[in-house]
Amino acid sequence: MNADLQQLSNAVINYVTEKKRSNSTLSAYHRCFSKLATYLDEKEVVYTPDEARQWLTSISNTTNKSDISLFQAAINKLNDLYIYGEIHKSHYDPSKTISGKLCPEFSIIQAQFLEHISDLAEETVSTHSWQCASILLRFQDAGVNTVNGITYAILLDEFNSSSENTRYSKATHHTNLRMLLQFLYDKKRVPYGFTLFVNAMNLRKGDYWNRMSEAQITGLRLQQDGMESNLDDFLEMRDDIYNQHSEEHYSKSSLNGIIRITNLLYLFMDMNQLCYSPTIGNAWLESVKPFWDSIEYKHFRRVICLLEQKYNDKQLRLNSYFVFRKTIYKCLPEWCRQEVNSFLQIKSGEGWSPSTMRMYKHCICRFCISIDAMGVKSFKNLSPWDIKQFNLSDMHDTPEGKNAYNSRIRQFLLFLGENQISDNPFLFVALPCVNTSKETLVITLTEDEQSELRHLFTKENATISLREKAMLQLGLYMGIRQSDIICLTIDDIDWDNATIRISQNKTGYEVILPMPTPVANALFRYIMKERPATDSRSIFIRKYAPFEQVGRNACYNALNSAMPERHVPGSGFHVMRKTYATNLLRNDVPVQHVAEALGHQGMDAVHKYLALEETRMRQCGLSLHDKMLSIKGGLCHA
Repeated sequence: MNADLQQLSNAVINYVTEKKRSNSTLSAYHRCFSKLATYLDEKEVVYTPDEARQWLTSISNTTNKSDISLFQAAINKLNDLYIYGEIHKSHYDPSKTISGKLCPEFSIIQAQFLEHISDLAEETVSTHSWQCASILLRFQDAGVNTVNGITYAILLDEFNSSSENTRYSKATHHTNLRMLLQFLYDKKRVPYGFTLFVNAMNLRKGDYWNRMSEAQITGLRLQQDGMESNLDDFLEMRDDIYNQHSEEHYSKSSLNGIIRITNLLYLFMDMNQLCYSPTIGNAWLESVKPFWDSIEYKHFRRVICLLEQKYNDKQLRLNSYFVFRKTIYKCLPEWCRQEVNSFLQIKSGEGWSPSTMRMYKHCICRFCISIDAMGVKSFKNLSPWDIKQFNLSDMHDTPEGKNAYNSRIRQFLLFLGENQISDNPFLFVALPCVNTSKETLVITLTEDEQSELRHLFTKENATISLREKAMLQLGLYMGIRQSDIICLTIDDIDWDNATIRISQNKTGYEVILPMPTPVANALFRYIMKERPATDSRSIFIRKYAPFEQVGRNACYNALNSAMPERHVPGSGFHVMRKTYATNLLRNDVPVQHVAEALGHQGMDAVHKYLALEETRMRQCGLSLHDKMLSIKGGLCHA
């Protein structure tokens, strides 16, 4: 760099520094003077204003507009010092700046925005000022002179205006657009959806949340009847769901997922002038389904289902599993639906449990669907032959299962006759409901399997949790049913007397059982070291939120975790109770005491375990000679 240029450029830099220009401006000035010096050296000429203007013209097509603007300002100051010995302000025309071109309302907004971010670093404020003015000017060029004129279409054009920029430049533009829209929302100048727009557009899958066809959206608008929730009510529902999850100590990712999914649905509705209803939610869910894998889709589906529960003023069940499949009731032919509903209503009024009612519904629906397939379209036309054909075609794995179904279908047929829905009041006689009695073998854990479990109970770094250890020991050492284990509460344990009080779900009887030391230690360790902090009085609590009583399969899953290679059909967690009873008998415990330990009111239920006690069973052998029976045939009696 020649001496004159060096001296002049240093003076300009000092001037700009005194004016407290941003670091980015100073950096641009340095680049300008460095490139100008290189240009002059290559031409072997000294600095003059004409040479400087020629250089600026030569690079105008290869340099971005932002740098050209700053280089022009730097050259103007350089030329002022060369010609006049001082820097003039005549080159600065406020009306030609981006901020100077803004309409009055947008100028006020920019000033308020800059005041809002005045606590940030000066360089940062300067960058935001230029970006904010550029965004507002593009709004203005689109024909908008007031904030009320900004639409989603204009926001979309603004968002895409930086699509050809570098990654950093694009991110900076989107950040400033987001900040400006949030500021306007805080001033209650734009709708809430505007604050969600930038983040939603930046998703890795693009605007997948707004890909529903225009025809479908129009159809949804026409279906609205004024009963839908407006978008403010929708946000209140969202907040209620979020708060309830937070109170149940759901993870941060789960809470963020609720906000993210509901924000996308809100934005979709706001952009398409829709109000919320379950129909809208389910239609939107189907439109986004192709863009997610099965796991992510389940998160979306769960949130949509919770919104529907909230919309219908139902109590939220956070631990529910929402499964979408066509139930057998939905397959029920229309011609018999009224009679089926009447019968189920009567049974419900009799006070049957939900599980029994589900059994009734499944049996009756299965029967009606089968006879409909046979050509029966009215109960008036139902004949005993049709019922017998159904009975022959209705296959079950066990006689007991078939008997359970037929007994309920017989009650339905009796209902049809008593209410003169069918012409024959004795149709129920055509359907048998008896099966041959049989004796089943009692399956217990082998000695090796019991030894393996006892080893796991004492192993510190076992593959099973403390909760699973406690459950398994309650089953193996006390013979407690899994339905009773999961319902145990803190109040059921008497630590001083080492007993557990159990109100049996199956029989309704209450028993107090002595608590073995290993069981007490296992419960204590689980409660003190692993059990989540919760107000629930249940002993066994879910590992993840909501922290409430474990599900009915927790004991069965514990056994599978402890013995993953054990595969015995028909042998679930109840095998622990059977093993406990068998071990008592093998240790010469009287049958009456075994019955008491199991919580039975009689001894009949214990008799089946006697078959596994070989020593005493050998004493029950009968002499074939005394019974006057002889063996004929075979190898020894040819």
